[in-house]
Amino acid sequence: MTLRWRAWLTENWGLKLLSLGFAVLLWMFVVGEKRSEVSLTVPLELTGIPTDRVIVSPVPEAIRVRINGPRTLLAAMDPAKLRVSLSLDGVQPGISSFEILPSRLNLPRGVDVTYISPSVITVDVDRRVEKAVRVKPRLRGTPAEGFEVVSLEADPAQVRVSGAERALRGLDEVPTEPVDVAGATGSLTRPVALAFPDPTIRPLDAASVKVTAVIREIVAEREFLGVPVSPGPGGGTLVPPSVRVKIRGPVRAVARIAPEDIRVRAEPGGAGPVRVVAEAPPTVEVVEVDPNTVERIVEPPSGAPGESQE
Repeated sequence: MTLRWRAWLTENWGLKLLSLGFAVLLWMFVVGEKRSEVSLTVPLELTGIPTDRVIVSPVPEAIRVRINGPRTLLAAMDPAKLRVSLSLDGVQPGISSFEILPSRLNLPRGVDVTYISPSVITVDVDRRVEKAVRVKPRLRGTPAEGFEVVSLEADPAQVRVSGAERALRGLDEVPTEPVDVAGATGSLTRPVALAFPDPTIRPLDAASVKVTAVIREIVAEREFLGVPVSPGPGGGTLVPPSVRVKIRGPVRAVARIAPEDIRVRAEPGGAGPVRVVAEAPPTVEVVEVDPNTVERIVEPPSGAPGESQE
């Protein structure tokens, strides 16, 4: 045994002495080298989240750290490769806290962590559930003057979503992004995305729906008083001589109708009650004539039998 040690010490002693000297010099260089401190922003990654769980609290995307070490070691580091990873495998609903230890950074030996913020990450976790909800279409703007939206439909009218249990508990409908109907003069159909009210909610079906807005001209009514009644072929005197006429149609067409555009006449017939007929331009319709009958009075011709002679 003594001979073996003696041989180890005496064989290649020059090479061994050189290696020892190099190691001592390297140690002295590292120990004696000036140290620096740098600040870094390190991405934070959450892994292993169970499929039936969802994070409901805001979690920072990165943490801020300050590290101290020899300049050569710091210069050789690639900050883009640094990561802090937190595993949420098996996490239960509720609030969990994770301490960010320097060991999570996997820094080279000789580099120390002097500051970490935040040093504790708090995560609020809830159960992920599914639910069917109605789709609520929304509009932006107003149609052109004289037009209105008479109905609004979504296809599909119902979608299935998943999300945090607390977010879906009171949710019965999901709105869409607004459909722009500004200046529209006719019906339109647009594909639009769903506007989920909570970031944990996501669609299980399509993320968009088709919204149809049925747009028509506004229907208006208008009355004309004292419209004269023409006696027509039956002649005579009519009592009353005029009637009230109500018309209905698109608001712009109704507004253009003048009293003289309305024609009212008595149906043919002799003396006595006769029906009244009213006519209007084809863009509107007559919905009421009041009264709808008038009395026709016909004077007997001069010299007719039974008339007194002087």
